[in-house]
This record gives sequence, structure tokens and C-alpha cells, in this order.
Amino acid sequence: MTLTLSLRARPPARVIANALIPERLHGIDAAGIAAVNVRCGRETVAVGELFEISGTAGEELVLAGELGRVEGIGARMSGGRVVVEGPCGDHVGARMSGGEIVVRGDAGAWAGAEMSGGLVRISGDAGARAGAAYPGARAGMTGGEIVISGDAGEEAGAGMRRGLMAVGGRAGSGAGLRMLAGTVIALGGIGAEAGIGNRRGSLVSGAPIEPLPGYAFAARYRPPALRLQLRRARELGLDVGGALLRGRWARWSGDRTELGRGEILIFDDEEVL
Repeated sequence: MTLTLSLRARPPARVIANALIPERLHGIDAAGIAAVNVRCGRETVAVGELFEISGTAGEELVLAGELGRVEGIGARMSGGRVVVEGPCGDHVGARMSGGEIVVRGDAGAWAGAEMSGGLVRISGDAGARAGAAYPGARAGMTGGEIVISGDAGEEAGAGMRRGLMAVGGRAGSGAGLRMLAGTVIALGGIGAEAGIGNRRGSLVSGAPIEPLPGYAFAARYRPPALRLQLRRARELGLDVGGALLRGRWARWSGDRTELGRGEILIFDDEEVL
């Protein structure tokens, strides 16, 4: 069963859509869903005033329209599937623990922030601090997977503790800031100041970069775990070329200002026959 909410018009202010997740709407009829209240700027507005409602509430929720001002889609969800037909605002999938979110467009900042499980797939670009920790928190993403087909903004994976983030394009500056563990892969390369304060995390760049002075060259090799992660990223829709699976990677260990057990892996552009 699928419930579809189609935005009637661009809202006058930001809409906080945390309440619109399958597990909360399951079993509620159209009239009940229309009466659910959400924040729109400083006001409380009924869902029926903002969205046209069709279908039946079940395991899948589809949101359609110009959703750039709709924030918190799929936040804290623990199961089910949410499909966003077009671009959406900030905090999509934030603190989710299970289920799947598919965004068929760009997403704003904080996509998958502090998530602990589930899957977020974004077919366009993502804004700053995807999978990151919120201000004042130590740990960002602690599990699950984020797949971004386009580029990711600055500080992707900041504070990341576990999980996988795979970016088909380029990750912005400060990727992996104060990572505790986990993996951030950017096939198109990683911006400046990557891995500051990295303790045990893995940053992976498919394009040449210059590591920070806190990193020291360690080896060139074919990491078995990375090969599995790249295959997983390909299963989830990223264009992972065979050369990335067969070639060698340069490993830089750091950040030596912390434990020094983290790493940056840089594609060495040399296939092993």
C-alpha cells in the first residue's frame, strides 16, 4: 500500500515534516492524515492544507512537488520506505534507524545526520554535513548507508562513528572532520582539509588529493574491505568502474594529532593484471 502526498503549492515558509513517516501514518485514513498538524514557519498547519492526499497509508510514502522548503522528511523513521519525487530541504533522514529513503533530486544540508541505520539514496547533490553530528554532539552517523549520486557539501561525515557514505561525485572541504570510525567514499575526489582529527575512520578518494601534514604515507596495496564497499556502492546505483576495483590504492595514515589510526585511501590509477 502506498500513500501519496502531493504538495499543492510552494509553502510560504519552512515546513517541518518529521511527523510524515510510514510508521506514524500507517492505518490512518485520508481524513485523519489530512488533520495531522505540521509546523510551517511560526504556525501550525494541517497536512490537508498543504498536500493533496491519495492512496492508502502503508509501508510506502511518496512525497511529490517542489519540496525545497519541506524539511525533516523521514527523520527518526525506523522502517518502511519514503520516496521523494524531486528536490527536498534539510535534515532528510536525520536520526533515522531503519527503512529506506529515496530522493529523486537534490537534498539540503544534514542529510542522514546522526542516523543509526537504514538507507538514504539521493540521486542528485547533497548539502553540507551529510551524515554529520549536530552542533554540541560528538557522534554523527553511527550506522546505515548514505549514497549520493552527485556531489556532497562540506564536512560530509563529520563526527561519523560507523556506517558507509558513498558519493558518486566530489565531497566538499572538511570531509571526515573528527571522524571516530566509519567510511566516506568520494569517487570524484575529496576537498581540502579532509580528515582533520580523524581517529579511526576511512576516507577514500577516487581522484588525486594532497593529504594534510597530519597524515604519513604508509603503503600501496589493494584493500579487500574497500573492494567490498565499492561493490556495495555499485549495487546501490553508483558508477563504480572496474579500474577502482582492480587497481591499487595509496594509504596515508593519520591524523597524527589524534590517535593516528585513521586513513586516507587515494586511487593510484594503476591496474593489477
